Amino acid sequence: MNRMAVTLAGAALILVNACSGSSDISQKNPNYYSAKLRDGTISGTYNPVGYDADLVKSQIKAYCVDMRLGGYSEAPTEGGLMAFGATCATGANLSSGFMEVERLFNGEFSVEIAGI
Repeated sequence: MNRMAVTLAGAALILVNACSGSSDISQKNPNYYSAKLRDGTISGTYNPVGYDADLVKSQIKAYCVDMRLGGYSEAPTEGGLMAFGATCATGANLSSGFMEVERLFNGEFSVEIAGI
């Protein structure tokens, strides 16, 4: 079973970033992307300078109960980012929420998921 820990500080940071426009952050920081989570669907944008579809799929599946995506699609945006959408194969860990992923300086990733 997947275990996710979210701190209040992390949740506050997510809310601040959500209000400031996550696609703006991805545009300026190719090592960051975010996704909205709702009823087993996942949608967001990433910067193709820092991410690709395979890496995004491997990270967003953490939202899914069995770590399996049911479907995935993407399309380029006018701003040079890549918009993506996905579904979970057998349900989600949360009914809704927000996910942030950032590549750290040491090459590892920080993944924060907050929601209900």
